[in-house]
Amino acid sequence: MKVLSPQARRVTTQVSAVARPKTLDSLRIGLLDNTKAPVDRIMAHLARRLADRAAGVSTRYVSKLKTSIPAGPAIMADLRRDCDVLITALGD
Repeated sequence: MKVLSPQARRVTTQVSAVARPKTLDSLRIGLLDNTKAPVDRIMAHLARRLADRAAGVSTRYVSKLKTSIPAGPAIMADLRRDCDVLITALGD
C-alpha cells in the first residue's frame, strides 16, 4: 500500500505593493473575472461607472477559464502589457 500525503511544500514569494495612481483618467483598466456568479454583472457595472467617472478611461474585460485555477500565464502577460491597473473580484 502506498500512502500519499496531502501536504505540499510551502513556496514563498516576495511581492511589494505598487503606488496607486492619483487619478484614473486616461488609464487602461483590466477587469479580471474569476467565473463565479455574479462577477460578470459586477464587472459590467464597474466598467460603466468607470467610463462615467474617469475621462478617457478604457476597460478590458477578461475571464479566467475556471474558478479553481489561477489565470494562465498568457492571460496575465496580456494584462500586464495592455493595462495600467487591474481589478479582480470574487463571486458567490
